[in-house]
Amino acid sequence: MSKTAIWTVTGLFGVAAMTAAIACSKEGQATPPQAVAATATATPGTPSAPAMPAGEQPAPEPAATPGDKQYRAEATEVRVKAGASAIGRVVIKPSAGLHFNAEYPAKFAVTAAAFAKCTKDKLTLKGGDVKIEGNDGVLSVPLQALAAGAGALEIVGSFSVCSNEQCYMLRDEKLTLQVAVQ
Repeated sequence: MSKTAIWTVTGLFGVAAMTAAIACSKEGQATPPQAVAATATATPGTPSAPAMPAGEQPAPEPAATPGDKQYRAEATEVRVKAGASAIGRVVIKPSAGLHFNAEYPAKFAVTAAAFAKCTKDKLTLKGGDVKIEGNDGVLSVPLQALAAGAGALEIVGSFSVCSNEQCYMLRDEKLTLQVAVQ
């Protein structure tokens, strides 16, 4: 076998190793190109991977990563007269690339205040209190206005948001719903 043939075969293995390093990492996410360039060794006779120009950053990941907030909660203030009932609505909007998990047994508990309370002990997906709208989870909170006053009702929930590759089980998440009773 000639030296050229040996370098070509060796070069193919180098390319395969670099491709494998790019394809996966310890956490199942793509390894940034600069990390691969730093760990890959050049094989004589094969072109090396182009380095990322100084000052440029890799494109951000589309889905949330561990440690990031995987959702945001949106709620409109509920205004109601004392003695009346109302329905509060909290929308759980998963981060880009994620969706509310309809298979996870989502459940929520609302802490009562002097001015209002939830008419149910637990709000659940199975019980129909949580609906899926697109990628969002929508929590309906049945309220009873007790007396004049205003403030936030605390909601503690357990639910899940997922990408196509990974699910995040979120437990004891604190949400709020602003209520004004006149």
